[in-house]
Amino acid sequence: MTRRTLIAALLLVAAVPAAAAAQQQAPEQPAASSAPAAEAPKPSAEAPKPAAKPASGPTFWGFLNIQYSRTDAPSPAKDTSSFELRRARIGARGDLLPQVGYAVLWDGADSSLKDAYGALKKLAWLPGLELRFGQWKTPFGYEQPESDTKLLWVNSSYAVASLARGPDSRDLGVGVNGKWAVGGGVGVEVAASLVNGAGPNKKDDLDEKNVWARGGASAKLGPAALRVGGSYGYGHQVSSTGANARFDGAGAVNAGAVPATNDDTYFWFQTYGADATLDSPWLFVAVELIQSERDLQVHAGTQDFTRRDVTARGWYAGLYGKSPWNVGPVFRAERYDRDRGTGDNLNERYTVGAYADVVPVNARLIFNYELDRSDRPVRTGNRAIAFAQVIF
Repeated sequence: MTRRTLIAALLLVAAVPAAAAAQQQAPEQPAASSAPAAEAPKPSAEAPKPAAKPASGPTFWGFLNIQYSRTDAPSPAKDTSSFELRRARIGARGDLLPQVGYAVLWDGADSSLKDAYGALKKLAWLPGLELRFGQWKTPFGYEQPESDTKLLWVNSSYAVASLARGPDSRDLGVGVNGKWAVGGGVGVEVAASLVNGAGPNKKDDLDEKNVWARGGASAKLGPAALRVGGSYGYGHQVSSTGANARFDGAGAVNAGAVPATNDDTYFWFQTYGADATLDSPWLFVAVELIQSERDLQVHAGTQDFTRRDVTARGWYAGLYGKSPWNVGPVFRAERYDRDRGTGDNLNERYTVGAYADVVPVNARLIFNYELDRSDRPVRTGNRAIAFAQVIF
């Protein structure tokens, strides 16, 4: 077991007793029965044993996202426009036992499995903590683990899409999630996942796994709610599998000491983040700052490779207004520098628009206009997006 993998395992193990200790100070909820134990009647010898609590049946749900977009591409590229079925998802969730739950989410738009996990919860020896195994959105910051149905800027921010996750927002592994109230309207939360690092429905050929984690606190400020957190990620990822589309491994050799083809690109990374959200009756605000330090190795041939250190940094600040008529403005500003050691690679984008809810969240229309002010080599052009959502 490598040093990084050992550290990852220790992080997950350390989260359990710490979370349990916090829960002992402030139980999440009272016991099932409010009567003192001493007053409870004793069962007679002839009385049958109470039946086990039945499992809850599955709850089915889903949503549709339909989108039209037009991009004014910089010359010499051509302008484009497109209708697309962005998402067409159906899921099921429920409990096999009060302590054993599950969730499954399938997307017909790209024919792929999204969420698929089992969970151990409501355990007496781990109050308030949920243990997961399977596939879900990895925890880092605000935007990355948030449900797609709640975000009013249609496209993920550059920094989150590039630095706060692996190749996809979901990955396969084990994890913990917990929330606890500590009194006075203050709460604490923790989430950590140990995952492959290859994205959903995939294994990888790297011995080292990826860790994504976030810890935070929340507080009630009159009618508003403040939430702040810090996040951390590290691991080993394949960036490109080369011409044969298969990871061959650094310095790998075939049987008979014949060198293997090795033209892959991969990197080790450490990523840090801070986020804050303020949710009030009239306004929602979210800000996030992320920095990632990467040891990038590009292989060419069997043993030769180039290596360099890359530091990437990005941030965004977004808000939307609220009103009694379920309509409001949408705005986000963001910058992303993929390599602070070189120039002409800065993404800068401003998203303006509005939303209208026929039924809040469940039936929603969104308009975004993205103004692209990126450096010329990475500019994709201004984009107008009309987006419709229905949740059932």
